[in-house]
Amino acid sequence: MTYPLKPRLIKATFLALCLAAPLLTVPPVSAAPACPASESWISNPNPPGEVPNGANAQFCDFYQFSWQWFLDLVSPSQADPSVRNFEVATDYPLLQATGVDSCSSDAPLQAMFVRTEKPLDANTPFVLPERTGQAGGGDTIYDQNGNVVFYDIRFSRNLCNVGQIQAAPNFPAGTTELKSAWRIISEAEKPSYFWMEANIDGVAGNELLGMIGFHMVIATALHPEFIWATFEHRSNVPECTNPAPAPAAGWSFTSATCAAQLANPPVECAFNTAAPSSSLTGTPTEICRLNHDGSNPTDHEGADNIAIIDGLNSQIQGFLAALPSDNPMSVWQNYMNVGALWENDITQPSSTITNQRGSMRLANSVMETTFQNVDLNSSFVSNCFGCHNYQTTESNTLPSASLSHIFDDVMQGQCKAVDVQAGPIWNNSDAQQKCAQTCKSKGGWNGNWTTTVVGEMSVCGCCGG
Repeated sequence: MTYPLKPRLIKATFLALCLAAPLLTVPPVSAAPACPASESWISNPNPPGEVPNGANAQFCDFYQFSWQWFLDLVSPSQADPSVRNFEVATDYPLLQATGVDSCSSDAPLQAMFVRTEKPLDANTPFVLPERTGQAGGGDTIYDQNGNVVFYDIRFSRNLCNVGQIQAAPNFPAGTTELKSAWRIISEAEKPSYFWMEANIDGVAGNELLGMIGFHMVIATALHPEFIWATFEHRSNVPECTNPAPAPAAGWSFTSATCAAQLANPPVECAFNTAAPSSSLTGTPTEICRLNHDGSNPTDHEGADNIAIIDGLNSQIQGFLAALPSDNPMSVWQNYMNVGALWENDITQPSSTITNQRGSMRLANSVMETTFQNVDLNSSFVSNCFGCHNYQTTESNTLPSASLSHIFDDVMQGQCKAVDVQAGPIWNNSDAQQKCAQTCKSKGGWNGNWTTTVVGEMSVCGCCGG
């Protein structure tokens, strides 16, 4: 027999259910990310042309900008889906050897192909591909298989307009410079890497090369100092402190023995040391990443900078991992943004450390291996602005500037200097003004000038006659 519940019992039962409610409720919806990413950056890339400056600038803006541009550059070209946008030579020519015109219509499409002196045969001498040295000293690194790392440098074609660019103190908005790093990979590793084939040993037949690093610098109207961002393959190296577990196949640039002793590495591991070499093979380089996201939590807004980078990396890798394996963009789930660097106030030079923002200790472990120990209190701070100095009172585009080394190489490559009269030039400062204008429509200025008649006439070295 059943009995109806009394009012007091009904109330007690209701209270008991309320107390049990936390165990029965649906988990709350996660809060939106502080710096959100969008799947459309992958499916329909349309990167922004600008980032705010000064008080209106948010760190998130710069990292969204960096990821959107990276995803656009590595997307298949609409004109030729067999190549990615950054590989389209009509848009991003390959920087050639010193003294060679990189803007020539017959310039090669890849840097890593070996140069041979005659058709290939068993005894053919070959010239090692030029770009096996890192910036800042030419240091050479080798992966755990003992194979050398190669580098590829490209630039936006507007840099071919040397005279026009030199006539202004800053590079025009949209100016882009790219550098990528590659190592030999096996067929089994191929699905995890963006890869290409190249002949790098002078023997008939190509080798597989997988991308391991990608530098990207872009100028905007509000950021003529360039926004500097860098990306890496996630299997390159462990972090020196608090390393993640090693990938199943191991780290590409760290032995299992040395990776296990990061807390107290023995002398023989010699982490993050390298020297120039001209050999295709050598002793494997032991590398670890010194600064997570190119930051120290004690840096200006360092903790926030780290949180934004990690958050965006996680979101975008999730979007990419959800793609079918045959989607040409899915491979980028194996890459991450290491950080970015920019100026807060473009009226100040980049040498003012307190004016720098983002990843203050930014360095790519496979492109700036020996420059990772960034000391913000040193007279030389070895981050991007340590080698690429942005000026505010002098031109950033003339040969005396150091903001873009690539632009100097482009100019020298297409320069067939001819002396052009410019009237009297009194000193180097005067030459900066007069030679830039004199050579504006004559292929640009190569940085040289000479007085031919004291007090009356000087000539500038113009590249186009």
